[in-house]
Amino acid sequence: MAIIGLKDLHYAIIEEEDENKTVYGEVKRLGPARAFNIAPTINTADLRADDAPLFSDTAKGPATITLNTAYLESEVEADLLGKTVDERGGIVDSGTDDAPYVAVGGRAEDARGGYQWFWVYRIKFAPSEENKETKEDTPAYQTPSLTGQALPRINDQLERYKLWDGDVEDKTIFDEWFDEVVEPEETPEP
Repeated sequence: MAIIGLKDLHYAIIEEEDENKTVYGEVKRLGPARAFNIAPTINTADLRADDAPLFSDTAKGPATITLNTAYLESEVEADLLGKTVDERGGIVDSGTDDAPYVAVGGRAEDARGGYQWFWVYRIKFAPSEENKETKEDTPAYQTPSLTGQALPRINDQLERYKLWDGDVEDKTIFDEWFDEVVEPEETPEP
């Protein structure tokens, strides 16, 4: 698909997960979207015999996620990175910060019309480099960027769900896309 835009990023913290279920908390708005990149890791190995490749196999590793927004509200940054917010609204960085697993959803404008709606089910973000620079003659914005890893869910190994609204007759699912983390209609066997 040819994507020409991105908007409406949301997130939900995983509150509970085990071999039987994944429970998400409240879906919250993440911040004005600039970029959401997913870079899968595919590891390949070849078995060579008689001076030629005989077999080839691949194994999927965690995907690298890069998230960039115009800004992050203090509560959102604290939620995504496991930080605390003090009574003044300041973010406290601590050696005991522990980022939770979260789901991230949004919608990306499709060049064919409509949107590709998506949820990535289980991401753990890490603090990223922060840049602050003085003003120059030409303004340059420094925007927050987070990186993390997307892993399959423990209970069903699902990683992501995406749906182009051009493929769907009943569009009511999109009215509730950000009310809760959307699951596929039928969960495939792992």
